[in-house]
Amino acid sequence: MPTTDDYGQGVNIASLTDAPDASKLAKDIANAIAQRSIMRFASASERGATLDDPEEGMPTWLNDVNRLEIYNGSGWITPEPTLVSGTTGLSASSGFSVNDFTGYRQGRTTVLDIYLNRTGSTIQSTNGNIADTVCCVVPTSWRPTHDMVAGCYDTGVVHGGFVLGVDGIVTLRTASNDLANNTNLRLHVSFLRTTF
Repeated sequence: MPTTDDYGQGVNIASLTDAPDASKLAKDIANAIAQRSIMRFASASERGATLDDPEEGMPTWLNDVNRLEIYNGSGWITPEPTLVSGTTGLSASSGFSVNDFTGYRQGRTTVLDIYLNRTGSTIQSTNGNIADTVCCVVPTSWRPTHDMVAGCYDTGVVHGGFVLGVDGIVTLRTASNDLANNTNLRLHVSFLRTTF
């Protein structure tokens, strides 16, 4: 029975009783390690031409699309990025308080749910417009990485729109009616970041 590596990965190690063959020894070790390492290919076509019988769990990197793929036993898949969530760090601007905040991020996709209360005086709406009103600042790790993104909010009575800048500032811009004192605002936005 051949000896295997100390890490339980099934890499066969030549025995002292085997006939001396340095070339075979080197190739056996290289082949065993290569299939457990991240192999690099110019494209999926090159990978398909090289790997006749991939093993489950085998990872490869495709240079043409800059993507890691893993063989799951029946096909090549891209692993899902880890889901990250957070509930702290949102700061309310003057005239608002935070009821709740939740952020979710997976890969480049970010979703924010912000729940505020209007503690200041009524914000008047004229023909669906209000004066630009900063309501909160989003924590650094939850900000967009480019330009600004638009979202919508709902109070149950009033609907409107807002923008979120790369500086994290959330600005209310429109409202279907006046935003009265003690009104709860639910803001929702989702966007893609240009970097992880």
